[in-house]
Amino acid sequence: MEQALSGMRILDFGQYIAGPFAAMLLAEHGAEVIKIERPGGDPCRDRPGFMVWNRSKKGITLDLKKEEGRKIARDLAKHADILIENFRPGMADKLGIGYETIRQLNPRLVYCSISGFGRKGPYRDLPAWDPIVFSAAGVFVEQAGESNPPLYLVMPMPSYYAALVAAFSVTTALVARETTGQGQRVDVSLLNALAFAASSGLIEFEGQMKIPFEDPQGAIPCYKFYQGSDGEWFFLGMGNFVFFTKFAMLMDRPEWLIDPLFEGAPFMILPPRSAEVIAMFKEIFATKTRDEWIELLRAEDIPCAPARPVEQFLDDPQVIANEMVVTLDQPGLGKVRQMGVPVKLRRTPGKVQDRSPLLGEHSEAILADILDYPARKITELKEGQII
Repeated sequence: MEQALSGMRILDFGQYIAGPFAAMLLAEHGAEVIKIERPGGDPCRDRPGFMVWNRSKKGITLDLKKEEGRKIARDLAKHADILIENFRPGMADKLGIGYETIRQLNPRLVYCSISGFGRKGPYRDLPAWDPIVFSAAGVFVEQAGESNPPLYLVMPMPSYYAALVAAFSVTTALVARETTGQGQRVDVSLLNALAFAASSGLIEFEGQMKIPFEDPQGAIPCYKFYQGSDGEWFFLGMGNFVFFTKFAMLMDRPEWLIDPLFEGAPFMILPPRSAEVIAMFKEIFATKTRDEWIELLRAEDIPCAPARPVEQFLDDPQVIANEMVVTLDQPGLGKVRQMGVPVKLRRTPGKVQDRSPLLGEHSEAILADILDYPARKITELKEGQII
C-alpha cells in the first residue's frame, strides 16, 4: 500500500531538533528523506533524541563550505520536492542553497525555512535556542508567577511545535502546488509556533482579568496537582462545571454548587478564595492514597491522572494500545525503544521506515542513484573530504 507522501523526495538540511523532526514526520508517511550533514555531523548526534528525530532517513555528508559540496547540494535540489533548512536567516544564502538560488533551479520545489524569531524584525539575527524563545515569550515567568523566580522548562517545546507547523505548512504547500504547478517558500519560526501553541493565553482585551500563577503545582483549585496520603501526586482536571458537579456529589457536598466560596468554578475561583479552596482540597486528598483517589475519581468520570516519571511512559497501557512504542536496532546501542508514529491515517498509514542513519551512511548510494555519479568520481569526493 502506498503511503500519503510516497514519491516525494525531501532534502533535510536541518540540524538540532525542529528541522530534522519535521522531516522525520514526513518520512514516516512515505517521503524519501535525505539528511544532509556537514562532515562533522549534526551537533545533536550525541543526544539520545537524535535517533528519533532522524530515523526513517538516508544520510549523506556534504561540505557546504566548499564549492563542490554546494554544487552537489544544488544538483540534488533539482531532483527534490521539498527542502527543509533551519539555519539562521541568511546562512543558507551564504552556503549557496538559498531560496532564490534553488527556485531558479527547481520552480516546483517547496522550500521550508525554520528560524528562531523569523526572517525579519529586530530579533531576526539573534541565536534562538528553545529557552531563549520561551523566555522572550514570557512562558518562564507566566509559569512561575510574577512574584517568583522564572521556571526553566526542560522540554524543548518551541522546536517541537515548530516542527509540527512546518510539516503542516509543507503539506499545505504541496496541495497548492497541485493547482498552481509552482512551489513556494514556507517560513516557520519557533516564536510563531509557540504563539500558536499558547493561543488561548494570548488574547488581550479591555478589562481582562489575569489570574496570578503563584503555585508551581497550579493556582486554580479545580485544575491542579494534589498529593494523596502516600505523598504521591496526581492531577485533578475539572475542566467544566459538569465535572465540578460530579466532584461535589462524590464528596457528598452538594452545597458547594451554590456556596459563594466556589463561585466561578471551575476556572474562576479567584484569590483570595482560591487559597481557601486549595487548602480544603489538600486536606481532603490527604485522607486516601493517590491510587485510591484515581480509582474513585475515574469511577465518576472526573478527569484525573497520576503524575508518573517519564521512565514509565513507554510502559503505559494506553501508550501501547495507541501503538506509540517501537523498537529499533541502533548500531552501537542495540535495541532501542522509542515513540511510534503519532499521526494515524487509516487508508495510508505511516510507519517507521528505519533507524537513524550513521554519519554519511548513504552518501555513495545517493550520489550514484540520484546524480549518476560514477564510482571514480565518488572516490575523488571522499578523498577531497567533500563527502
